[in-house]
Amino acid sequence: MSAPNTASPQQGASKVWLQTGPLAFGHPLRGADRVHEKVSEVPELQIPFPGVWEVSYHALHAVAVVSPHLYVHTALFINGVPLPGSEAQSGLAGVNATLRATAGQTLLQTFAAGDVVTLHAYRIGTGEAVIESGGDGRTGIMAHWVSAV
Repeated sequence: MSAPNTASPQQGASKVWLQTGPLAFGHPLRGADRVHEKVSEVPELQIPFPGVWEVSYHALHAVAVVSPHLYVHTALFINGVPLPGSEAQSGLAGVNATLRATAGQTLLQTFAAGDVVTLHAYRIGTGEAVIESGGDGRTGIMAHWVSAV
């Protein structure tokens, strides 16, 4: 098994994959509503060569609602810019409730060599919102090279 966040060539380019983790952390979302913050505990994933890549992520959201609602929104960014179509959301409408759920997306994307993929998140509402990763739920980013452009 290769080290986290490294390219692992396996018998040709079509078998190259990248992934973060396994990781163990808790990242409280403390920013303003609807303002993305980087989940710094998830390492950046750097694309080693250009082409079409299947990229996916999953993020364990934990929320404790104290207002009418609390949601966690996650998305991938490429070189600091949101990747449309990578958004995922979970949460609750109600008071004095808790939820833990894993949300994510999988999509095909054309990348240039050196592009950097990062995970970002924000909260909507009031309460405690955390992106977590551990033995009972994982957060990470994965990419698999599909073809040349």
